[in-house]
Amino acid sequence: MIHLPTSLLTDRDALTAREWIVSNGLGAYASGTVSGISTRRYHGLLVAALSPPRGRQVLVSHLDETVTLRYLSEPLSAHAFRNAVAPEGWRHLVTFALDPLPRWQWRVGEALLERTVFMVRGQNATIVRYTLLEAPGAIALTVRPFCAFRDFHHHAQENSGARIAAESVPEQPGTVRVQPYENGPAVMMQSPGVFHASPDWWRGFHHEAERDRGLDAEEDLFTPGEFVLALAPGESVHVVLTAENHLPEDIDQLEDREIARMRALSPLPAPADPRVGQLYRAVDLYRADLAAPPAVLAGYPWFEDWGRDTLISFTGLYLVPKHFTEARELLTAFARYVQEGMLPNRFPDSGGGHADDNTVDAPMWFLHAARRFVQYTGDLDFARRTLIPAMRAIVEAFRRGTKYDIHQQPDGLISAGDRGTQLTWMDARCGDTVFTPRHGCPVEINALWYAGLRSLAWLSAETGDEGSADRWYREADRVRESFRAQFWNPENDYLYDVVREDYRDPAVRPNALYAVALPGDLLTVEQSEAVLRRARAELLIPMAVRTLSPQDPAYQGRYGGDPWSRDSAYHQGTAWPYLLGAYTAAVVRVGRRHGTPEAEAEARAEAGRCFDGLAEALTTYGLGHLPEIMEGDAPHRPVGCFAQAWSDAEALRALMEDVAGVGPEDDL
Repeated sequence: MIHLPTSLLTDRDALTAREWIVSNGLGAYASGTVSGISTRRYHGLLVAALSPPRGRQVLVSHLDETVTLRYLSEPLSAHAFRNAVAPEGWRHLVTFALDPLPRWQWRVGEALLERTVFMVRGQNATIVRYTLLEAPGAIALTVRPFCAFRDFHHHAQENSGARIAAESVPEQPGTVRVQPYENGPAVMMQSPGVFHASPDWWRGFHHEAERDRGLDAEEDLFTPGEFVLALAPGESVHVVLTAENHLPEDIDQLEDREIARMRALSPLPAPADPRVGQLYRAVDLYRADLAAPPAVLAGYPWFEDWGRDTLISFTGLYLVPKHFTEARELLTAFARYVQEGMLPNRFPDSGGGHADDNTVDAPMWFLHAARRFVQYTGDLDFARRTLIPAMRAIVEAFRRGTKYDIHQQPDGLISAGDRGTQLTWMDARCGDTVFTPRHGCPVEINALWYAGLRSLAWLSAETGDEGSADRWYREADRVRESFRAQFWNPENDYLYDVVREDYRDPAVRPNALYAVALPGDLLTVEQSEAVLRRARAELLIPMAVRTLSPQDPAYQGRYGGDPWSRDSAYHQGTAWPYLLGAYTAAVVRVGRRHGTPEAEAEARAEAGRCFDGLAEALTTYGLGHLPEIMEGDAPHRPVGCFAQAWSDAEALRALMEDVAGVGPEDDL
């Protein structure tokens, strides 16, 4: 359980900086700040996935609540406008917790009112429950929905074309239906109260986080009217918001089932480290297992399903929590996506169109994910039927050459791209400006290539194809020899980041860690230790790893401003929590290579110390989640998405595999 301390409940800025989120297994979500002030265009109480997991639209932004007890009437809501925050309902807040659902308690006079929010699993439906915990008598609760009905990347503006009046649903007492645009989605709203129609537009809601990102920051919302509910002490009522064509039934049972499901996500008996239990719940947010085909949302609130992010996150999202059936379905879908050795990088969120395949590393991470799946499950039949054919297709396409000038050089290394393409995870660009050009032979791509060849060799041997296994092991040995000759920089005792015929990039970046972290002993022990020493000294910060050494003239330690400013810093010093997984895996692999229990134990202890700041990180930005990025300079402010799949997944994987030593050994 995450329970905010009382000292924070009187601090509006602290409450507004902390964001909560729940989802439904389809990619839809409900999210906002603890104070109730919407700071992002992406906040909403019903953000439906109309083409799961994509097609996300903010349908209902929020509910305004007002409590009336005898002669006392107080609002519980809060809004930011351009020059004011009004009302200030957060002043009545006495409790906020995730246990596991988000739960608020407000005290108004002698009344103590509780609210919880959850989404119905597999439905675009949000349920808000209100319970009057204490009061000398009944209260009146006024609930006014505010609606947007727009793509979640955009803002709504008042317009005469919207039908903002609600229609009653005769066969459903207490239910109204809103459909502002012909052929667009509709929302049914239900409560046990009386609905009073008063359609109107409210103008000028201000989203501070959008302003800080250099984007348009204001929108207009409409309200169809308000529900007035009566609550007696000890009584609960529900407000239902659904984009489905039916209302959910047995709401109490649905809520109990969702609470039980979320609590069961953490393995029993409970892990000794409570942070691990929270991460088991955290990674559930990203798995859209109920979508067809299943997918992973890379980050909330704005990222779509990305191939690279999915496959990097795969072990922490699926294998560590033992979601093996879902893992098999996901890998089956990705195996079908393989074309010319390529995999999708980003699937479009809305409006149709083709998936982008501008990634050289997503196919490499598929090779890694396939190996790890078999190591966890022992499912050699699935490997033989599905995984190995897809792996061979990737390897053979890369060897002979495929899109984006991805090809194997005569020395066995993989080269990719040109000055105008960004194919690795460091892909930030604005217009025609590429901020981190890495065309040629990137270091982590070739580390992944080496490990991928050994993965294919290992699986071939495990499935009885010794001839193929020998072929791929010999190819991997050739890559290792070339890698050591081309990438080692004796002047820095580190690896070059990118190698081309005419250039070797000496920048100290975290990509070198993968040459140590991945199995197969690509470097010597001495080289691996040297990489770790420099990364520890120049890149490692509390709970993240910088993308560039502060000693580099191109380093940027702050992240903010307009898109150009943010993109220029994205991989030029900004720190990424997910890279801790590569760092801890590297630490433990080097410790194990020393061959003594003492060395391995010390390595696992060092890996554990990397997560000393985890408890604080889970309670200061996205509640229960790790952020996408952090600033490279102290105090290392969390920025970007407040919940990121590979950040949570790699933290869970590292704590279980690298620190606790739980799970199959990843040796080749």
